[in-house]
Amino acid sequence: MLLFDEEIKCKGRSDVFDIYPIGDLHLGSRNCAETPFRKHIDTIAQDENARAIIGGDLTNVVTPVDTQRYDAGSLPDWMLKGDESTIRKRLNDMAYQERTRVQDILMPIKGKILGAIEGNHEFTMRKTHNYYTHQLMCDELGVQDFTDEAILRLRFKRSKRAVSSVVIYICHGWGSGRTAGAEPLKLQRMLDEWEEADVCLRGHSHTFHILPPKPVMGVPRFGEMPKELTQKYRWAANWGSWLYSHAAGESTYDSRACYPARPMITMKVVIKPFTQTYQGGKYIEMPHIELRAITL
Repeated sequence: MLLFDEEIKCKGRSDVFDIYPIGDLHLGSRNCAETPFRKHIDTIAQDENARAIIGGDLTNVVTPVDTQRYDAGSLPDWMLKGDESTIRKRLNDMAYQERTRVQDILMPIKGKILGAIEGNHEFTMRKTHNYYTHQLMCDELGVQDFTDEAILRLRFKRSKRAVSSVVIYICHGWGSGRTAGAEPLKLQRMLDEWEEADVCLRGHSHTFHILPPKPVMGVPRFGEMPKELTQKYRWAANWGSWLYSHAAGESTYDSRACYPARPMITMKVVIKPFTQTYQGGKYIEMPHIELRAITL
């Protein structure tokens, strides 16, 4: 786990910051939605106040030695284009081809990426093949390696005395589940464990879901007792995946496993750091957080 602290300078009270979790692209699989992903990266690049967090499994890295998952029919068209010599070179090091391709796609937002979580596909390559594709990508992009999970404290600073903070917990995710109730239960478990986090984010199961906010009621531990209870919201979400559930042509890992059709949707965390709110009988400035779905 990495504890990450980042100061973000604000121009004024009206500043809005969008935090984009990017994970489960699985570049290298034939049913990867690469074209919408490139457009998504362009959107982030054009937003001055946007930040991104890589959530793992950006590359598929399923090689022939992975006999349970490898299927030549699932290879993307770009891997097989060119003359015989070019195709041989690509197939001799597919992990390299996938990593360099995703690095090129991410280059326009290189300076906006806060860090990167290692997914289970990258971890499998490191564990079984001694190939640290995740660290190589972090080095090439110049971003922080967040290991398998991270706590991010984002401090928004408007002046010497005006500082607002948001805490985000992020991990790649765990387990599976095909029923409608599986994902809400996992997200609720994250909220229960990481009570200090304002936002909890995960992926892995490819199941997009934004949990309804959890209200937290209370009173100040010190000072005068307010006339009313204080309240804040805590949020949790799964950012979904960039894989088409069903694709015409050769079979894919998803179709062979009979995975259910999933919506092509991702999300972002919208933060308004200095929002005037009436709490406890008086007006105070505190972060306003929303989780918004983005249809691809």
